Amino acid sequence: MKSVFLLLAASLLIGATPLKAGDEERLYYIFDPLCGWCFAFGEQMDRIAAQYGSQMEIRVLSGGMITGERVGPLSESAEYIKEAYKTVEEQTGVEFGQPFLDHLYNDGSHIFSSLEPSIALVVMKELAPQHALDFAHDLQKAVYVDGLPPADFESYVSYAENYGVSREEFLEKCRDPDMKHRAEVEFTLAANLGATGFPTILYYNGQELQIISRGYLPANEIANRINAVR
Repeated sequence: MKSVFLLLAASLLIGATPLKAGDEERLYYIFDPLCGWCFAFGEQMDRIAAQYGSQMEIRVLSGGMITGERVGPLSESAEYIKEAYKTVEEQTGVEFGQPFLDHLYNDGSHIFSSLEPSIALVVMKELAPQHALDFAHDLQKAVYVDGLPPADFESYVSYAENYGVSREEFLEKCRDPDMKHRAEVEFTLAANLGATGFPTILYYNGQELQIISRGYLPANEIANRINAVR
């Protein structure tokens, strides 16, 4: 039950409806905008949302994978990523975009930081919450398909505009210190809920939270696990 109290406290801080005993079912999708496995998992998460979205609320939390001392130019981790992205492609069938690969192999100057895209997600959850999951996928498309710089809020403007959010309002909100605070609260919450890797799926049955999966799994396997604990 400790996790429920953590969610209650954090929900109050990030402006979300907190959990209460007897609440309806919920799924929590804990991801990171710069997690390559989460990028690959997007299609599977969409299938989960299509199957369960009419039955329970689905919420997205950012995990803060690349923060603090981990933040730096892509070139610092390029050798690892050059091998890791191939593994992701081979095991999941997803394809990383040529603009990203060109940058990975030829420049590497983009600063990799989870904070800015996570702030952007917090902003969208305030301005257009019904599109939170789609926008989470868009954050990863911006980086891993379109090759845009992760630490620049401008990278995400056109995606926000697709959901009716104006450029001016989006950028103003992204620069609001309160949005940064909310993103950092999500990082802490994700860690305290046991998200030691991404993606992580949590299920809340109205009384307690359960970890459904850590890491990439096909949607049908996740669905089987959800159904087993409902």
